[in-house]
Amino acid sequence: IAVGKIKEPHAAVASRYEDRINERVGLRVDEVAAEPLQHGLDQVARREADRIRGRLPDGAYLVAMDPAGRVPASSEALAKWLERRLEQPGPTVFLIGGASGLAPDLLAQADERMSLSPLTLPHQLARAVLAEQLYRALAAIAGHPYAH
Repeated sequence: IAVGKIKEPHAAVASRYEDRINERVGLRVDEVAAEPLQHGLDQVARREADRIRGRLPDGAYLVAMDPAGRVPASSEALAKWLERRLEQPGPTVFLIGGASGLAPDLLAQADERMSLSPLTLPHQLARAVLAEQLYRALAAIAGHPYAH
């Protein structure tokens, strides 16, 4: 679940990998409307969190993408993590906030927090990078040479 519609140039990259993921394990991408920043960061985060909560499937394992979250040690480590997640019942949902990030109460609700990098990434670029890394992980699980 991502806040905001992804735009070019990131849309083409994200779409390519999201399609590849969907072919392997099934993927649904839900985009929720971004709140105008003029409303103030607290209100923006609260309203976007409410929209995200409205899309959460029952029994989902929530992974909040957060710059302060755990950074996988490598793409191989992410693949091992994903393989364990895929063995668990219920969907795994990645939460990508908008320009103001995810609301603190939504971060607290998540089962875990993950970061793609210690660097702050624009949320649309983060979505494209996450999609590529998830596809890379799935390729590694399947023994496909893309992962190398």
